[in-house]
Amino acid sequence: MFTKKSISLFILSLVGFIDVMGVGLVYPMFASMIFQGDCAILPPDSSDAMRGTCLGILLATMPLTQFFSAPILGMLSDQIGRRKIVIPGLALGVFGYMLAMAAVGMESFILLLVSRIVIGISAGTASVVGAAIADISSSEDKAKNFGLFNMGCGLGFTVGPFLGGILSGTNLWIVERYALPFFVAGLVTLINLLLVVFWLTDSYVPKTGGKLSLGLGIRNIKKAFVSKGLQAVFAAVFLACVGWSFYWEFAPVTWISAYNFSTATIGNFYAYGAAVYALSCGVLIRPIVSRYSNQHVLCYALIGCAAAIGMLAFHASEIWLWLYIPLQQFAMALFWPTAAAVVSNSASEDVQGEILGVLQSVDSLAFAVSPLIAGPLLGITTSMPIIVGSLAMLLAAGVMGMVLKNVSTSPQAANST
Repeated sequence: MFTKKSISLFILSLVGFIDVMGVGLVYPMFASMIFQGDCAILPPDSSDAMRGTCLGILLATMPLTQFFSAPILGMLSDQIGRRKIVIPGLALGVFGYMLAMAAVGMESFILLLVSRIVIGISAGTASVVGAAIADISSSEDKAKNFGLFNMGCGLGFTVGPFLGGILSGTNLWIVERYALPFFVAGLVTLINLLLVVFWLTDSYVPKTGGKLSLGLGIRNIKKAFVSKGLQAVFAAVFLACVGWSFYWEFAPVTWISAYNFSTATIGNFYAYGAAVYALSCGVLIRPIVSRYSNQHVLCYALIGCAAAIGMLAFHASEIWLWLYIPLQQFAMALFWPTAAAVVSNSASEDVQGEILGVLQSVDSLAFAVSPLIAGPLLGITTSMPIIVGSLAMLLAAGVMGMVLKNVSTSPQAANST
């Protein structure tokens, strides 16, 4: 029989599915829009270094905005409730996608950047949804429940890029090619909004307190690296996010250069990876997270992901993508839910929005930094996503190795997470 908590978990996972599907619809397009020359959003004589820089700015804008919005929205949700924050956030997302559709029609790179700012504010609700999951989860079940939510997100990213690759080459009435995925993303975000309005109940009792400001994200970064017992975890999360962002967001540049992939093919590989990620989050990781400590899972997941990315540097054929992408996605399916569970378990119930906002700030800063450094590096070689991604993951694994060393000498610390 379904309980109130299981129904809420299902709805939150469905929210994640629809939200990420909207993001995934437009995910495979940016590299094609910037590098393939069939979109006039940049001058046709732009160099590869210039195109890489513009792509980096375009990809960095949303997480950089999310860096500021996530902690504010997370703390607000602690004060007035989760649902009251998610609803206006999703409405803002609908508006952002409509702006993006207009930007493509007007061939305006600036307006497209503005749309990414608006969508980045909306994306700050991710910390609120995470807090809502923590509200209905016990400390023992958090990794599993975050895994189910990430499975929903993975399924959304399976459907989204696949449809986006197809839609970007399709005309529908007055909405043409690259504008169409933005239109559909706005539509599915609207469906998400209606789902929350009519189906999601808020089981959290708000508290008061907490000072809000635009600088909260910056203070959160400071808090992350002075939090007793979590400094190394946050450092590992930051390095891992830099590595994954550089690799997975800029992999299409490598694929276009090495294999001459089309937008549809890029979308297919993103969908393939996301499908494996979803299956891993919902099914494959459960025996592992139930049996081993969170710290061990994080460390070995990072080592596995570093190896699966780095091995691509030694294989020139695209056929190897079919082998290594699933290994990468399985490793990340272990990483994300477990990292969220470690951070969530470190805080009391009345500050879940705040502590997960800190985690979101770390994530967002990493996803903003990576694209900004990508442009110049891509000018050196289009294999940089593989090189930087693998090395950053190895560094993150080294940091988690130090955590394991400390835990091995402190049984009490091992039991606390």
